[in-house]
Amino acid sequence: MFSSRNIHFAILGIILGAMSGYVFAFYQATAAAPPPIDPTGGASSEASGMPANHPQVNEEEMMALLKKAAESSPDQPEVLSRYANQLFQAGKLEESAEWYAKVVALEPKNTDVRSLFGAVLWRIGKKDEARTQLQTALTQDPKHVPSMHGLFIIALDNHETATASALLARIEKAEPDYPGLADLKARLAKESTKTSK
Repeated sequence: MFSSRNIHFAILGIILGAMSGYVFAFYQATAAAPPPIDPTGGASSEASGMPANHPQVNEEEMMALLKKAAESSPDQPEVLSRYANQLFQAGKLEESAEWYAKVVALEPKNTDVRSLFGAVLWRIGKKDEARTQLQTALTQDPKHVPSMHGLFIIALDNHETATASALLARIEKAEPDYPGLADLKARLAKESTKTSK
């Protein structure tokens, strides 16, 4: 199962068009995840991360089970988050955004989920809503690097190099070892070159 941090890497990697640092992190997360379940019985329940004697479940069945769990537990943010994450991994971004919105409504101070919600909104073209979610998360936690990262990308998309530069400095100060830092610097340098012409 993906950790919250690795989900951030995966979503941001997709949003940014496969930046090398995020692609690497995504593949690390994938490698650390349990092996996929083989509906023909090729993987044991134990190897797939399921309890012993658990029946084999294919991806569609897993999605249906997660949806049923989410619908029957509408006040359980962890259950809703798992379903939103699974929808994201399946490429169902519009639905994923709907479920992330429900989690944010239940846990308005959860900056990780709010940041993920903002990233998915960005990916589906709801850029103003994405900015609002990311800014809210950053107001709640001024050192929340995934939110700064998302706002950095929005600033670059709007050719706001001064804003992007300020965000990059904040990211570097908050987390000097941030995996995508070199790529962010390269993107800012490239955008700065374009706007200075």
